[in-house]
Amino acid sequence: MKHFSLGSLVCAAVFALALVIPTGTASAEEAVPTLTMNGVGSAQIAPDMAEVTLGVVTEAKDAARAHADNAAQAARVQNAVKALGIAERDIQTTRYDFSPVYDVKDNGRSVTTGYTVTNSVVVKVRNLDNVGKVIDAALANGANRVDSLEFSASDPSAAKNAALADAARDARNKADAVAKALGVRIVRILNVYADAQPYNTPRNFMPMMMAKEAYDASTPISAGELSFEASVNIAYVIE
Repeated sequence: MKHFSLGSLVCAAVFALALVIPTGTASAEEAVPTLTMNGVGSAQIAPDMAEVTLGVVTEAKDAARAHADNAAQAARVQNAVKALGIAERDIQTTRYDFSPVYDVKDNGRSVTTGYTVTNSVVVKVRNLDNVGKVIDAALANGANRVDSLEFSASDPSAAKNAALADAARDARNKADAVAKALGVRIVRILNVYADAQPYNTPRNFMPMMMAKEAYDASTPISAGELSFEASVNIAYVIE
């Protein structure tokens, strides 16, 4: 049997209490008076890339024919895009759908009348001068859907940081105004939450079967600029 002295038991109890009882410093930190303020900011940057979503939709009475027609048109579209200098790695299939087409008769019975095949790809264009050319080449070689066009920047870090700095200044200016009105002084920052996201949304197009006559015109594309929006939430210690 092991024997313990009274002194060792007291030391052990004190050590255990030290582990579970919060220190006075932590409690004081939580109790300090604070002023919490939101700030918003923005920054712009010129895009240098674009992603365009193109689709080929075919329909035929025979399943094999519908598949073969779609495969042939989709291959022509991708070859035409590659001929403009688009790399294989910048073409990604995002949708492939093979569906029967039904006709409901007067007696309520559904009869298969054909098959529809959809093949959609996202093409990343790293030279903005080629965006319109990619769309034109795709439409001229079998694409009959243009679902979206989205511009982006390969390195948006500078714009994000500028937007965050703008938001931080906005929060501090508001905090200084409120502190002055209340007759208090900002001592330091207790904590910060910050986030920056691109504000621009993809340009979506109405999915539709396009007439062959529409392929003759060239497509003008204007990239404009991208906007990044930032928000911060800062808690200031006041006295």
